[in-house]
Amino acid sequence: MIKFFRKIRYNLMEQNKTSKYFKYAIGEIVLVVIGILIALQINNWNINRANGILEQQYINRLIKELKNDLNTYTNLKNGFSEQQKSINDLLEIINQPNPVIQDSSVFWNKFFAASGVGPWYKEPVIWTQLVQSGELTLIKDQNAIETLFSHYSNVKSVADNFNEYPTQTTTEARKLIATTLSESSYITVFGEDRSKWPDHNVFRKILDKKNEYQALFVRIAIISRVHVSQMINLTESTQNAITILESNLK
Repeated sequence: MIKFFRKIRYNLMEQNKTSKYFKYAIGEIVLVVIGILIALQINNWNINRANGILEQQYINRLIKELKNDLNTYTNLKNGFSEQQKSINDLLEIINQPNPVIQDSSVFWNKFFAASGVGPWYKEPVIWTQLVQSGELTLIKDQNAIETLFSHYSNVKSVADNFNEYPTQTTTEARKLIATTLSESSYITVFGEDRSKWPDHNVFRKILDKKNEYQALFVRIAIISRVHVSQMINLTESTQNAITILESNLK
């Protein structure tokens, strides 16, 4: 098309038709400009299309990561609930003037369940990647972004809180258990020579330190109760984030 206009322009110039020459020259310029604009529009369309594909990929990956987190918080909630129940059952025995262990296997399982949950926080890989790379701008839904910022900030706050006092208390409980067991031969016997459950001497040593265990178990019970509630809140927050992200899937 441009060659066609150029040929006409040359013919007009040779024929000394100046006015028509300028008209065709302007037409040629306009055609070039239109071509550039169309090319830019196509390029922008391709970029937007590529960004849209990336956005959908990131949303799907975020949803997958959040669903894994949802399972984690649900399991933690159940773990804290079980821990709280185990402590309550143990305290019923320990608080007796002359405590008696009726079922050694049940007591032993509850005893270890009561020792506490360790640090559980795991940094969100996809979310961190989006924030640090600047690709968070690919997600167009500002409500989704604000929801995610609020959610992950809350998760980090709960985790940081847990890593302070609760983890310290759990560590104290495990040290006390280790100290108690080290006073017997139970942990020094391995393989088939060691029975599944400790003998009555181990339980006797535990009950001899019932005041120490009582103080620790009460603290852990309070921590468990608080974190059951917090895990419920985190599961609700996670589900809300998933729902909002799923509404952006195409």
